[in-house]
Amino acid sequence: MKAFITTVAGMATRFSATLPAPVPKCVYTADKPENTLLYRLVTLAEDFDRIVIVTGFMKDTVTEYAEKYFSEKILNKIIFVNNKEYAEYGSGWSLYLGLKALSELNEKYSEILFAEGDLYFSRQDFEKICISKNDVITVNNEPIEAKKAVALYFDRDNRPHYIYDTSHGILEINEPFTAVYNSAQIWKFCDTEKLFRIMNDMGENAHQGTNLVLMNNYYCDNIEIIRMNTWVNCNTTEDFAKLDFNK
Repeated sequence: MKAFITTVAGMATRFSATLPAPVPKCVYTADKPENTLLYRLVTLAEDFDRIVIVTGFMKDTVTEYAEKYFSEKILNKIIFVNNKEYAEYGSGWSLYLGLKALSELNEKYSEILFAEGDLYFSRQDFEKICISKNDVITVNNEPIEAKKAVALYFDRDNRPHYIYDTSHGILEINEPFTAVYNSAQIWKFCDTEKLFRIMNDMGENAHQGTNLVLMNNYYCDNIEIIRMNTWVNCNTTEDFAKLDFNK
């Protein structure tokens, strides 16, 4: 079995700043109801056996949208998980809850693919991740700026490390490195037993920050790096206006 997780629990404060009222950015649309980030992500992942959507802020708006616009085939695969602490904890808690929901099903997964819920990327790039037989980390072509980037670097032993400043101020690497990238914030885990073991060994407190803590613990070697040539992180409505839902 293959599982897909996306997290859409955040309050989207920057995104809603220019709107008349707050809205979960995953279901925001400027025209057709199908032209949303959530619809695009979930329909791209429709061939997965399980689709986990971690909600939080305005969760009923998200679930009602899904129930209205997704096909019965897709709805039968979806597991909604509610992150009640979305305003207190970081992105790591949403990912933890999504993985925990999968682990409690006691099913065997050949792979788990995780994508942040505010991303736009092409079908072609997504398919590269899906067909890979390896653990995958993704990068994009954007400049690495502390105000918005998740940076990925490889140390002298070629082990990956993620860094991110939640205050969007400064990024700092305190050791020699061989390469540095802007992360595309999509990951594929092929050793799911190892993933669940690390998740549990970390303890709940370690998951209350960013999801990068888990990534830094899981990834070590035999990694495929996939470049997302079409990629937008939708932090604002201006970012959303750049999207072409016909691609």
